[in-house]
Amino acid sequence: MQIAVIGTGNIGATLGRALAAAGHDVRMGSRHPGDVQVEGAVPATVADAIEAAEVVLLALPGPAVADLLAEHGGALDGKLVLDATNRMGAPVMNAAAEITAAAPAARYVRAFNSYGWENFAQPTFDGVAADLFFSAPEADRGAVEQLISGIGLRPAYLGADQQDVVDRITAVWFALTRTTGSRHVAFRVLSG
Repeated sequence: MQIAVIGTGNIGATLGRALAAAGHDVRMGSRHPGDVQVEGAVPATVADAIEAAEVVLLALPGPAVADLLAEHGGALDGKLVLDATNRMGAPVMNAAAEITAAAPAARYVRAFNSYGWENFAQPTFDGVAADLFFSAPEADRGAVEQLISGIGLRPAYLGADQQDVVDRITAVWFALTRTTGSRHVAFRVLSG
């Protein structure tokens, strides 16, 4: 897939590297592309990265989403947009409403927000892949599962329009990191 990762911090860089290693064409969108060095990915301006992409992964700090949408929201129309942002302390952690308002034809996915970058860099625990919970339109489920599997996690689909449920899982993850003292904490669903 042609993927634009917008955001070059720990989350964006780790996911960009992992997605490139999985064989995707990854462009790292940045206001300062000359400063970006992510193995396997091509640095680009935000506009150029979005224009070339089928999939746009937002890995920005939550407060930066409004500025991104003001400048580039229209360019997201028709694209699969993965929201990995977290607006910590806000009444709603995800940016679903803002993204769909700025780009009504975008296909919104809530994924990659419920773990820290450490889990994307090392997605297994004693050889067992952790589950990554996500919400996406049913028609895009397979594509998102391919992206999640490609970085070494096991996709756990919660259905369409379940971003608030994914956010509650994020809250549990944050609580566990505080009580365990480790950010390399993840979930696995068992059934029998």
